[in-house]
Amino acid sequence: MESILFVAPFKEIADVAKRVILEMELSIPVIIANNETALPAIKKFPNVSVLISRGGTAADLKVLPEKTIVEINTSFTDILLIIEKALCKGYKRIAIVTKDNIIDNVETDFSFLGVKIQVRPCRSDREIAKRVMFLEKEGIDYIIGCKRAVEAAVACGVDHAYIESGEISIRKAIKEAQNIVYSKGIATLQLERMNAIINNIQEGVVILDREQKPIFSNRIANEILNTENDFDWRQDILRKIEGVHKEKIVEIGDNQILLKSISLEVYNQYKNDVWIFQEISRIEKNERKIRLSMYNKGFYAKWHFADIITRSPVMKQVVMTAQKFAAVKSNVLIYGDTGTGKEGLAQSIHNASQRAQEPFISVNCASLPPNLIESELFGYAEGAFTGARKSGKRGLFELAHKGTIFLDEIGEMPLAVQSRLLRVLQEREIMRIGDDKIVPLDIRVICATNKDLLKLSQAGKFRFDLYYRINVLKLQLPSLKERQEDIMPIFNYYLRKYHTDENDFPKLDAKSEKILMEYSWPGNIRELKNVAEVLAFESGVIDARQAASILEPIVESEGLDIHLSTNLSLKEMEREIIRHLLKTHTAEEVCAKMGISRVTLWRKTK
Repeated sequence: MESILFVAPFKEIADVAKRVILEMELSIPVIIANNETALPAIKKFPNVSVLISRGGTAADLKVLPEKTIVEINTSFTDILLIIEKALCKGYKRIAIVTKDNIIDNVETDFSFLGVKIQVRPCRSDREIAKRVMFLEKEGIDYIIGCKRAVEAAVACGVDHAYIESGEISIRKAIKEAQNIVYSKGIATLQLERMNAIINNIQEGVVILDREQKPIFSNRIANEILNTENDFDWRQDILRKIEGVHKEKIVEIGDNQILLKSISLEVYNQYKNDVWIFQEISRIEKNERKIRLSMYNKGFYAKWHFADIITRSPVMKQVVMTAQKFAAVKSNVLIYGDTGTGKEGLAQSIHNASQRAQEPFISVNCASLPPNLIESELFGYAEGAFTGARKSGKRGLFELAHKGTIFLDEIGEMPLAVQSRLLRVLQEREIMRIGDDKIVPLDIRVICATNKDLLKLSQAGKFRFDLYYRINVLKLQLPSLKERQEDIMPIFNYYLRKYHTDENDFPKLDAKSEKILMEYSWPGNIRELKNVAEVLAFESGVIDARQAASILEPIVESEGLDIHLSTNLSLKEMEREIIRHLLKTHTAEEVCAKMGISRVTLWRKTK
């Protein structure tokens, strides 16, 4: 392995290393070099990143910061074999003296089969020589140690043995070197990947050192700043961002740039500042993409004034007034019974306004659970509560920025949320739950209700100040009973929409048409639409009997006067009541009234 080099202090270790490397089927070069010759010898291997050595040679190699040094330790087995030989020779006082990187750096004494053994690790060659001389004076008769310890023992006339690093220790060091090389390869690959990512993101990134000198800039930063790693622009940028700790819009050349400054800390110590650049023009382009994405998600208005079917003078007057309201920015409050088409009118106002190309967000206040309505409307910051998204969430008001938000069933909104809504309408700004940042908003608010908000306010169920804030431009939608001229045109429109066979289009006879005209239509247009959808499956002429069969159960059940058989179980009765409610209410309204979810509603109607 070209990235590993084995540096043996002497030939005996080199021979063992070559044998182990051969057995491991590796191609690690082995050289013999001591403290004086190791550094020059290593220069012949420029591609090597990991060095394996022992003792003083390994310690001297640590002056090379670009290299990783793996030290060969002596195994417990190697030392036991040497002690065994000394015992066989009859030595009673034995000392182990060596560099502290060969054995554990712990000075200790112990007895082994009645023989006293002293372990003395040393930090330098000089300390080794002094230690051997001291031990000889204390009566030590056998020295086990490294090369320097053996040389000192010879000089003192003490018997000795050299601590060899056996196959076990050498094999262990080689495996450790392999792991380091593998880890370095992974780290290098990750670094290259990170560098590629930073160079391909759409934001400019500049990293500064402690002296505020740029030490790195990615490709986008160089393009924005019109430089190729030329940091002469640094002082100019520093002057513009001075005193700014978060974000600031600055002008660089002909570009307007959103500049964000971030302080990076490692182990709670200040390290670097990072600047992140975004061109305002790119931000605006991304905003347009987001708006398109919202359109694809359904955050848009489908209805136009041209889609409103009416012959009624009363309804025509409402449409004309709504068209005038569309041209201004004031809040609109739409009154109307359930099913009269309040949302369709709100969508038409939006599409006729200057906000037509922006989002249209529809919110049914009655269908949102009380514990979620606040987070859905206003959003929340990261970690605002248990179960919150890690990145936080934008609320519906933020999603409606530049466009229109339609608050249906506004009378059902909890009082606690009404106070926050009032602030949004007054200040045109919002703060997410758990956040301390103010987000400015440019929105138009259209509210709708089928209740008398003034009476609710007088009863303490609706805020007076909110009522006067939303009740700026008022529209009163007539019920279908009040615009009988529109019953048949609307019915025929939906009949054509739902009927699939053009060659056999159903028609009403005079009696069935009279039944439809005289019916009270408590569910208004929504109920008329449902009846048309059912009769669209008929063919030929629809007579009075067929029309009555559709309307009769509805007539009987008006005002919740439902006729239920005593033979029905409670579960079946509940199912019939829900089916009745669905004829005149939306699924969301039924869920809100019954306090159940959409899934539960679906399950109960199966």
